[in-house]
Amino acid sequence: MTNQTTSSNEPIARIKDGLLQIAIWKNSTEQGRPFYTTSAVERSYKDDKGDYHVTNSLSGTQLLQAARLYALAYDQIREREEADYQASKA
Repeated sequence: MTNQTTSSNEPIARIKDGLLQIAIWKNSTEQGRPFYTTSAVERSYKDDKGDYHVTNSLSGTQLLQAARLYALAYDQIREREEADYQASKA
């Protein structure tokens, strides 16, 4: 298991599609090497009292939205990893 520390209390990116969102976090190993993680896709909703909440529970029709968000997060992470690699070579 690799020890990790979060470099910030805020995600570096949030990707949204309607009521769904995913967050991307930048972390670093003890050796200072950056790596990226994501939250699970979350869905926001309003209860009967008008209060907002978030859940990881998705309807069947929201699964394709979630898959698209994960794909977009993957693309962003790959771009950031490549930029980190290029910066480390400089």
